Amino acid sequence: MGELDGIYEGAAARRLQLQYRTVGSTIFVVSESQTTTSSTNDPEELRSRIDQLEGELERHRQHEQLVVKTLLSATSHATAIRESARRDAELTLRKARTEAEKRKAGAERERDDARRELLRLRRITEQMRRGLSAFLTAKVEELRLETEEELPASGQNAGLEAALGSAIEGHSSRVREAGPEPTSHP
Repeated sequence: MGELDGIYEGAAARRLQLQYRTVGSTIFVVSESQTTTSSTNDPEELRSRIDQLEGELERHRQHEQLVVKTLLSATSHATAIRESARRDAELTLRKARTEAEKRKAGAERERDDARRELLRLRRITEQMRRGLSAFLTAKVEELRLETEEELPASGQNAGLEAALGSAIEGHSSRVREAGPEPTSHP
């Protein structure tokens, strides 16, 4: 604002100088005309002209002060509007960042929940596989025992039963030795 004040003060000073020169020339012209025409009211006319010019000068000063005040007011109002807009933008940005953080946290929770559910389902699947394998092994063993009791042991049936039993036992032992299936994580 100091720069603007300097500009306005400089312009006002130049205007005053010009007006004083005008007043001085008018007085000089009037005084010369006074000497050529000797009128008794000449000093009164000069005083009234000076008063008139001083009144005009005062009106110009008031007008200039009003313009300066208006400019300062408009400048401060523009600064206030800019500051308000900046605060509003910062508030909107903070709200958007907060909302983004909330959504990100929610998505991460959902992802973690989905991973836990996948692991739970894999454990259940493995338990069911082991249980079904044990159940089938037990039933095959029961069937083998029943068929041995019902039928006389013949070489051909005995060979089939032995092969079937060893295949089932081999599969069961491999499942027990291998443990749970390795799980892959997404």
